[in-house]
Amino acid sequence: MKTNPKPLLAVAPLVLLAASCGDASQDGAPGTRGTLDGPDVMLNAVTDEVFTVGSVAGDDWDTFGNVRSVAFDNGGNLHIFDSQSEHILVVGPDGSLVRTVGGRGEGPGEFGNVSSAIVARDGSYTVLSSSRVDLLAPDGNFVRSVTLEQGLILASVALPDGRLVASQFVRIADFMASGEFPDPEGRPIHVIPLDGSEPTVHYTAWDLPEDPAAEDAGDDSEPGTIRLSAGRAFEPGLHFDMLTDGRLALADSIGYRVKLIGLDGGVAGVIERPIAPLAVSETIMEAERERYREETRQLESVRNRTFQIEREGAEALVFADEVPVIGDLKVDWEDRIWVTRSGPDGDDDGPTDIVTPDARYIGTLAADGLRTPDAFGPDGLVAYIELDELEVPTVRVIRLVSLNPEG
Repeated sequence: MKTNPKPLLAVAPLVLLAASCGDASQDGAPGTRGTLDGPDVMLNAVTDEVFTVGSVAGDDWDTFGNVRSVAFDNGGNLHIFDSQSEHILVVGPDGSLVRTVGGRGEGPGEFGNVSSAIVARDGSYTVLSSSRVDLLAPDGNFVRSVTLEQGLILASVALPDGRLVASQFVRIADFMASGEFPDPEGRPIHVIPLDGSEPTVHYTAWDLPEDPAAEDAGDDSEPGTIRLSAGRAFEPGLHFDMLTDGRLALADSIGYRVKLIGLDGGVAGVIERPIAPLAVSETIMEAERERYREETRQLESVRNRTFQIEREGAEALVFADEVPVIGDLKVDWEDRIWVTRSGPDGDDDGPTDIVTPDARYIGTLAADGLRTPDAFGPDGLVAYIELDELEVPTVRVIRLVSLNPEG
Protein backbone atom coordinates (compact mmCIF):
# COMPACT_ATOMS: atom_id res chain seq x y z
CA MET A 1 0.00 0.00 0.00
CA LYS A 2 1.28 3.43 -0.93
CA THR A 3 0.10 5.93 1.66
CA ASN A 4 0.44 9.69 1.65
CA PRO A 5 4.23 10.06 1.82
CA LYS A 6 4.49 13.53 3.36
CA PRO A 7 5.91 12.68 6.81
CA LEU A 8 7.95 9.52 6.22
CA LEU A 9 9.32 10.08 2.71
CA ALA A 10 10.44 13.55 3.67
CA VAL A 11 12.47 12.16 6.55
CA ALA A 12 13.90 8.94 5.13
CA PRO A 13 16.49 10.55 2.81
CA LEU A 14 17.61 12.82 5.66
CA VAL A 15 18.26 9.87 7.89
CA LEU A 16 20.32 7.88 5.53
CA LEU A 17 -13.10 13.31 -6.66
CA ALA A 18 -13.13 9.98 -5.97
CA ALA A 19 -14.26 8.15 -9.05
CA SER A 20 -15.96 5.21 -7.38
CA CYS A 21 -19.10 3.50 -8.62
CA GLY A 22 -20.37 0.01 -9.38
CA ASP A 23 -19.52 -3.30 -7.78
CA ALA A 24 -16.09 -3.80 -6.22
CA SER A 25 -15.87 -7.03 -8.21
CA GLN A 26 -15.68 -6.64 -11.96
CA ASP A 27 -17.35 -9.99 -12.68
CA GLY A 28 -20.76 -8.38 -12.99
CA ALA A 29 -19.77 -5.04 -14.51
CA PRO A 30 -22.48 -3.83 -16.91
CA GLY A 31 -20.24 -2.64 -19.73
CA THR A 32 -19.12 -4.45 -22.86
CA ARG A 33 -16.40 -7.06 -22.44
CA GLY A 34 -13.02 -5.70 -23.47
CA THR A 35 -13.80 -2.09 -22.52
CA LEU A 36 -12.99 -0.02 -19.45
CA ASP A 37 -16.62 -0.29 -18.31
CA GLY A 38 -16.80 -4.04 -18.74
CA PRO A 39 -15.69 -6.99 -16.59
CA ASP A 40 -12.05 -7.89 -16.15
CA VAL A 41 -10.52 -9.68 -19.14
CA MET A 42 -7.74 -11.79 -17.67
CA LEU A 43 -4.44 -11.90 -19.53
CA ASN A 44 -1.99 -14.76 -19.83
CA ALA A 45 1.56 -13.36 -19.94
CA VAL A 46 4.02 -15.37 -22.05
CA THR A 47 7.60 -14.70 -20.94
CA ASP A 48 11.16 -15.91 -21.52
CA GLU A 49 13.99 -15.76 -18.99
CA VAL A 50 16.89 -13.61 -20.24
CA PHE A 51 19.43 -13.40 -17.39
CA THR A 52 19.82 -12.84 -13.65
CA VAL A 53 22.71 -10.94 -12.07
CA GLY A 54 23.61 -10.81 -8.40
CA SER A 55 26.25 -12.73 -6.49
CA VAL A 56 27.06 -13.57 -2.90
CA ALA A 57 30.79 -13.71 -3.69
CA GLY A 58 32.75 -10.67 -2.58
CA ASP A 59 34.95 -10.34 -5.68
CA ASP A 60 32.36 -10.37 -8.46
CA TRP A 61 31.19 -7.18 -10.18
CA ASP A 62 27.58 -8.14 -9.51
CA THR A 63 27.90 -8.32 -5.74
CA PHE A 64 25.30 -5.68 -4.93
CA GLY A 65 24.95 -3.66 -1.76
CA ASN A 66 21.62 -1.87 -2.15
CA VAL A 67 19.99 -1.85 -5.58
CA ARG A 68 18.04 1.40 -5.48
CA SER A 69 16.77 1.43 -9.06
CA VAL A 70 17.11 -0.12 -12.51
CA ALA A 71 16.46 1.27 -16.00
CA PHE A 72 16.91 0.27 -19.65
CA ASP A 73 18.20 2.30 -22.58
CA ASN A 74 17.29 2.07 -26.27
CA GLY A 75 19.94 -0.60 -26.87
CA GLY A 76 18.52 -2.96 -24.25
CA ASN A 77 21.35 -2.25 -21.80
CA LEU A 78 20.34 -2.43 -18.15
CA HIS A 79 21.55 0.31 -15.77
CA ILE A 80 21.68 -0.80 -12.12
CA PHE A 81 22.10 1.93 -9.49
CA ASP A 82 23.71 0.55 -6.32
CA SER A 83 23.39 3.26 -3.66
CA GLN A 84 25.71 1.46 -1.24
CA SER A 85 28.56 1.39 -3.73
CA GLU A 86 27.55 4.78 -5.19
CA HIS A 87 27.84 3.59 -8.77
CA ILE A 88 25.80 2.49 -11.77
CA LEU A 89 26.56 -0.83 -13.42
CA VAL A 90 25.75 -1.01 -17.13
CA VAL A 91 24.84 -4.57 -18.12
CA GLY A 92 24.56 -5.61 -21.76
CA PRO A 93 21.65 -7.57 -23.27
CA ASP A 94 23.59 -10.81 -22.68
CA GLY A 95 24.04 -10.13 -18.95
CA SER A 96 27.72 -9.15 -19.11
CA LEU A 97 29.20 -6.00 -17.58
CA VAL A 98 29.68 -3.19 -20.11
CA ARG A 99 30.99 -0.44 -17.83
CA THR A 100 30.79 1.07 -14.35
CA VAL A 101 29.62 4.67 -14.05
CA GLY A 102 30.37 6.90 -11.07
CA GLY A 103 31.83 5.64 -7.83
CA ARG A 104 32.15 7.23 -4.41
CA GLY A 105 33.99 10.56 -4.42
CA GLU A 106 33.69 14.31 -4.80
CA GLY A 107 35.26 14.79 -8.23
CA PRO A 108 33.53 15.27 -11.60
CA GLY A 109 31.52 12.17 -12.46
CA GLU A 110 31.83 10.72 -8.95
CA PHE A 111 28.85 10.19 -6.66
CA GLY A 112 28.16 11.21 -3.08
CA ASN A 113 24.89 10.69 -1.17
CA VAL A 114 22.92 10.16 -4.37
CA SER A 115 19.16 10.04 -3.87
CA SER A 116 18.21 8.97 -7.40
CA ALA A 117 19.71 8.28 -10.81
CA ILE A 118 17.50 8.94 -13.83
CA VAL A 119 18.50 7.16 -17.05
CA ALA A 120 17.22 8.53 -20.37
CA ARG A 121 16.45 6.27 -23.31
CA ASP A 122 19.69 7.36 -25.01
CA GLY A 123 21.61 6.17 -21.93
CA SER A 124 22.49 9.62 -20.54
CA TYR A 125 22.20 10.22 -16.79
CA THR A 126 20.72 12.77 -14.41
CA VAL A 127 22.12 12.04 -10.95
CA LEU A 128 20.57 13.78 -7.93
CA SER A 129 22.07 14.41 -4.51
CA SER A 130 21.03 16.79 -1.73
CA SER A 131 22.89 19.79 -3.14
CA ARG A 132 23.59 19.15 -6.80
CA VAL A 133 22.56 17.46 -10.02
CA ASP A 134 25.24 15.81 -12.17
CA LEU A 135 24.64 15.27 -15.88
CA LEU A 136 26.58 12.45 -17.52
CA ALA A 137 26.86 11.38 -21.16
CA PRO A 138 25.75 7.91 -22.32
CA ASP A 139 29.35 6.69 -22.03
CA GLY A 140 29.41 7.81 -18.39
CA ASN A 141 31.64 10.82 -18.94
CA PHE A 142 30.90 13.93 -16.89
CA VAL A 143 29.09 16.73 -18.77
CA ARG A 144 28.22 19.35 -16.16
CA SER A 145 27.00 19.86 -12.62
CA VAL A 146 24.13 22.03 -11.39
CA THR A 147 24.34 23.31 -7.81
CA LEU A 148 21.10 23.31 -5.82
CA GLU A 149 20.13 24.91 -2.55
CA GLN A 150 20.64 22.07 -0.08
CA GLY A 151 17.45 20.15 0.49
CA LEU A 152 15.37 17.17 -0.49
CA ILE A 153 14.27 16.47 -4.04
CA LEU A 154 12.43 13.23 -4.72
CA ALA A 155 12.43 12.89 -8.50
CA SER A 156 12.48 9.74 -10.59
CA VAL A 157 11.52 11.17 -13.99
CA ALA A 158 12.61 14.09 -16.17
CA LEU A 159 10.77 15.95 -18.90
CA PRO A 160 12.01 15.66 -22.49
CA ASP A 161 13.85 18.98 -22.06
CA GLY A 162 15.69 17.68 -18.98
CA ARG A 163 13.72 19.44 -16.25
CA LEU A 164 13.07 17.27 -13.19
CA VAL A 165 9.59 16.32 -12.03
CA ALA A 166 9.57 16.06 -8.23
CA SER A 167 6.91 14.68 -5.89
CA GLN A 168 8.78 16.14 -2.91
CA PHE A 169 10.70 19.41 -2.78
CA VAL A 170 11.94 20.63 0.61
CA ARG A 171 14.71 23.12 1.36
CA ILE A 172 16.76 22.26 4.43
CA ALA A 173 16.95 25.95 5.33
CA ASP A 174 13.16 26.13 5.56
CA PHE A 175 13.03 23.11 7.87
CA MET A 176 15.85 24.34 10.11
CA ALA A 177 14.22 27.77 10.42
CA SER A 178 10.83 26.48 11.51
CA GLY A 179 11.54 22.97 12.79
CA GLU A 180 8.70 21.72 10.59
CA PHE A 181 8.33 20.39 7.10
CA PRO A 182 6.22 22.57 4.80
CA ASP A 183 2.55 21.64 4.67
CA PRO A 184 1.24 23.07 1.39
CA GLU A 185 -2.32 22.95 0.11
CA GLY A 186 -2.89 19.68 -1.70
CA ARG A 187 0.12 17.75 -2.97
CA PRO A 188 2.16 19.89 -5.36
CA ILE A 189 4.30 18.30 -8.06
CA HIS A 190 7.21 20.59 -8.87
CA VAL A 191 9.15 21.05 -12.08
CA ILE A 192 12.78 21.88 -11.31
CA PRO A 193 14.81 23.56 -14.08
CA LEU A 194 18.51 22.87 -14.39
CA ASP A 195 19.41 26.43 -15.40
CA GLY A 196 19.33 27.88 -11.88
CA SER A 197 15.81 29.31 -12.10
CA GLU A 198 13.22 28.71 -9.39
CA PRO A 199 11.15 25.51 -9.28
CA THR A 200 7.50 25.87 -10.26
CA VAL A 201 4.38 23.93 -9.33
CA HIS A 202 3.41 21.81 -12.33
CA TYR A 203 0.25 20.28 -10.88
CA THR A 204 -1.36 20.12 -7.45
CA ALA A 205 -2.72 16.66 -6.74
CA TRP A 206 -5.87 16.12 -4.73
CA ASP A 207 -5.61 15.24 -1.05
CA LEU A 208 -8.06 14.13 1.62
CA PRO A 209 -9.14 16.88 4.03
CA GLU A 210 -7.02 16.87 7.18
CA ASP A 211 -8.14 14.77 10.12
CA PRO A 212 -7.35 16.45 13.48
CA ALA A 213 -6.87 13.02 15.05
CA ALA A 214 -3.99 12.37 12.64
CA GLU A 215 -2.31 15.75 13.21
CA ASP A 216 1.48 15.75 12.90
CA ALA A 217 3.30 15.39 16.23
CA GLY A 218 6.24 17.48 15.01
CA ASP A 219 5.36 20.46 17.24
CA ASP A 220 6.59 18.48 20.25
CA SER A 221 9.97 17.74 18.70
CA GLU A 222 13.08 18.59 20.67
CA PRO A 223 16.30 19.84 19.09
CA GLY A 224 17.90 17.00 17.13
CA THR A 225 14.74 14.90 17.30
CA ILE A 226 12.00 14.48 14.73
CA ARG A 227 8.75 13.11 16.11
CA LEU A 228 6.30 11.61 13.66
CA SER A 229 2.65 10.98 14.35
CA ALA A 230 1.21 7.68 13.23
CA GLY A 231 -0.95 9.61 10.79
CA ARG A 232 -3.88 8.33 8.78
CA ALA A 233 -3.76 5.04 6.91
CA PHE A 234 -5.28 4.58 3.46
CA GLU A 235 -4.94 8.15 2.35
CA PRO A 236 -4.84 8.10 -1.46
CA GLY A 237 -1.31 7.65 -2.71
CA LEU A 238 0.24 9.96 -5.27
CA HIS A 239 1.35 7.73 -8.13
CA PHE A 240 2.65 9.01 -11.43
CA ASP A 241 4.91 8.09 -14.31
CA MET A 242 5.82 9.79 -17.57
CA LEU A 243 4.74 9.07 -21.11
CA THR A 244 7.30 9.56 -23.88
CA ASP A 245 5.71 12.87 -24.93
CA GLY A 246 6.17 14.34 -21.43
CA ARG A 247 2.61 13.91 -20.19
CA LEU A 248 2.15 12.42 -16.75
CA ALA A 249 -0.15 9.49 -16.04
CA LEU A 250 -1.25 10.25 -12.46
CA ALA A 251 -3.50 8.71 -9.82
CA ASP A 252 -4.40 10.64 -6.66
CA SER A 253 -8.01 9.60 -5.99
CA ILE A 254 -9.86 7.11 -3.82
CA GLY A 255 -11.62 5.64 -6.84
CA TYR A 256 -10.30 4.34 -10.14
CA ARG A 257 -9.23 7.53 -11.89
CA VAL A 258 -6.02 8.03 -13.88
CA LYS A 259 -5.43 11.60 -15.02
CA LEU A 260 -3.24 12.59 -17.94
CA ILE A 261 -1.40 15.81 -17.08
CA GLY A 262 -0.25 17.83 -20.08
CA LEU A 263 2.99 19.77 -20.44
CA ASP A 264 1.07 22.89 -19.43
CA GLY A 265 0.03 21.29 -16.12
CA GLY A 266 -3.61 20.91 -17.13
CA VAL A 267 -5.66 17.71 -17.08
CA ALA A 268 -5.62 16.53 -20.70
CA GLY A 269 -7.68 13.37 -20.17
CA VAL A 270 -9.05 10.92 -17.60
CA ILE A 271 -9.15 7.11 -17.64
CA GLU A 272 -11.75 5.52 -15.32
CA ARG A 273 -13.16 2.10 -14.49
CA PRO A 274 -16.31 1.42 -12.42
CA ILE A 275 -14.53 -0.26 -9.50
CA ALA A 276 -15.55 0.79 -6.00
CA PRO A 277 -13.07 1.20 -3.13
CA LEU A 278 -13.07 -1.29 -0.28
CA ALA A 279 -14.61 -0.28 3.02
CA VAL A 280 -11.99 -0.41 5.79
CA SER A 281 -12.78 -3.38 8.04
CA GLU A 282 -11.20 -4.45 11.32
CA THR A 283 -9.25 -7.15 9.45
CA ILE A 284 -7.86 -4.55 7.06
CA MET A 285 -6.98 -2.25 9.97
CA GLU A 286 -5.03 -4.95 11.78
CA ALA A 287 -3.11 -5.88 8.64
CA GLU A 288 -2.17 -2.22 8.22
CA ARG A 289 -1.06 -1.95 11.86
CA GLU A 290 1.32 -4.86 11.30
CA ARG A 291 2.74 -3.22 8.17
CA TYR A 292 3.22 -0.03 10.19
CA ARG A 293 5.09 -1.91 12.93
CA GLU A 294 7.44 -3.39 10.32
CA GLU A 295 8.07 0.06 8.80
CA THR A 296 8.85 1.40 12.27
CA ARG A 297 11.34 -1.39 12.92
CA GLN A 298 13.09 -0.59 9.63
CA LEU A 299 13.15 3.13 10.40
CA GLU A 300 14.59 2.57 13.86
CA SER A 301 17.36 0.45 12.37
CA VAL A 302 18.69 3.51 10.50
CA ARG A 303 21.20 5.48 12.51
CA ASN A 304 21.96 9.15 11.81
CA ARG A 305 24.20 11.56 13.70
CA THR A 306 22.09 14.62 12.89
CA PHE A 307 18.54 13.47 13.58
CA GLN A 308 16.87 11.03 15.92
CA ILE A 309 13.55 9.69 14.72
CA GLU A 310 10.68 8.97 17.09
CA ARG A 311 7.42 7.54 15.80
CA GLU A 312 4.08 6.90 17.47
CA GLY A 313 2.98 3.32 17.96
CA ALA A 314 0.61 1.44 15.66
CA GLU A 315 -2.25 1.84 18.14
CA ALA A 316 -2.27 5.58 17.32
CA LEU A 317 -3.04 4.98 13.64
CA VAL A 318 -6.15 6.72 12.33
CA PHE A 319 -7.95 5.13 9.38
CA ALA A 320 -9.70 6.55 6.37
CA ASP A 321 -13.11 5.07 5.61
CA GLU A 322 -12.10 3.42 2.33
CA VAL A 323 -9.07 1.80 0.73
CA PRO A 324 -8.10 3.61 -2.49
CA VAL A 325 -8.64 1.43 -5.55
CA ILE A 326 -5.25 2.18 -7.12
CA GLY A 327 -2.15 0.99 -5.28
CA ASP A 328 0.49 1.81 -7.90
CA LEU A 329 0.98 2.94 -11.48
CA LYS A 330 3.77 2.59 -14.04
CA VAL A 331 4.18 3.35 -17.77
CA ASP A 332 5.86 0.74 -19.98
CA TRP A 333 8.15 1.19 -22.99
CA GLU A 334 5.18 1.32 -25.40
CA ASP A 335 3.38 3.96 -23.28
CA ARG A 336 0.85 1.48 -21.91
CA ILE A 337 -0.19 2.25 -18.34
CA TRP A 338 0.01 -0.58 -15.78
CA VAL A 339 -2.44 0.18 -12.98
CA THR A 340 -2.05 -2.03 -9.90
CA ARG A 341 -5.20 -2.24 -7.80
CA SER A 342 -5.20 -2.61 -4.02
CA GLY A 343 -5.46 -6.12 -2.66
CA PRO A 344 -8.16 -7.47 -0.35
CA ASP A 345 -6.29 -6.51 2.84
CA GLY A 346 -5.48 -3.00 1.65
CA ASP A 347 -2.01 -3.60 0.22
CA ASP A 348 -0.96 -3.04 -3.39
CA ASP A 349 -0.90 -6.70 -4.38
CA GLY A 350 -4.18 -6.81 -6.25
CA PRO A 351 -4.69 -7.41 -9.98
CA THR A 352 -3.02 -5.13 -12.54
CA ASP A 353 -4.92 -3.49 -15.39
CA ILE A 354 -3.12 -2.54 -18.60
CA VAL A 355 -4.66 0.46 -20.36
CA THR A 356 -3.55 2.96 -23.00
CA PRO A 357 -3.46 6.78 -22.87
CA ASP A 358 -6.34 6.89 -25.36
CA ALA A 359 -8.49 4.94 -22.86
CA ARG A 360 -8.32 1.49 -24.45
CA TYR A 361 -8.48 -1.45 -22.05
CA ILE A 362 -6.04 -4.23 -22.93
CA GLY A 363 -6.78 -6.56 -20.02
CA THR A 364 -5.93 -7.52 -16.46
CA LEU A 365 -3.11 -9.57 -14.94
CA ALA A 366 -4.06 -11.71 -11.94
CA ALA A 367 -2.67 -10.76 -8.54
CA ASP A 368 -0.64 -13.98 -8.47
CA GLY A 369 0.53 -13.60 -12.07
CA LEU A 370 3.12 -11.37 -13.72
CA ARG A 371 3.92 -8.41 -11.48
CA THR A 372 4.57 -4.86 -12.60
CA PRO A 373 8.36 -4.76 -13.06
CA ASP A 374 10.81 -2.25 -11.66
CA ALA A 375 11.86 -1.28 -15.19
CA PHE A 376 10.53 -1.66 -18.71
CA GLY A 377 12.79 -1.86 -21.75
CA PRO A 378 12.65 -2.27 -25.53
CA ASP A 379 11.49 -5.46 -27.25
CA GLY A 380 9.55 -6.63 -24.21
CA LEU A 381 12.46 -6.55 -21.75
CA VAL A 382 11.50 -6.06 -18.10
CA ALA A 383 13.60 -6.13 -14.91
CA TYR A 384 12.82 -7.04 -11.31
CA ILE A 385 14.85 -6.18 -8.20
CA GLU A 386 14.65 -9.26 -5.98
CA LEU A 387 16.26 -11.03 -3.02
CA ASP A 388 17.29 -14.66 -3.42
CA GLU A 389 16.86 -17.36 -0.79
CA LEU A 390 19.97 -16.06 1.03
CA GLU A 391 18.66 -12.47 1.01
CA VAL A 392 21.26 -11.56 -1.62
CA PRO A 393 20.12 -8.72 -3.93
CA THR A 394 19.64 -9.83 -7.53
CA VAL A 395 18.21 -8.32 -10.70
CA ARG A 396 16.21 -10.66 -12.93
CA VAL A 397 15.55 -9.77 -16.56
CA ILE A 398 12.83 -11.48 -18.58
CA ARG A 399 11.22 -10.80 -21.94
CA LEU A 400 7.47 -10.30 -22.16
CA VAL A 401 6.67 -12.12 -25.40
CA SER A 402 2.91 -11.60 -25.48
CA LEU A 403 -0.21 -10.81 -23.46
CA ASN A 404 -2.99 -13.18 -24.48
CA PRO A 405 -6.61 -12.85 -23.29
CA GLU A 406 -7.74 -15.99 -21.48
CA GLY A 407 -10.72 -17.84 -22.86
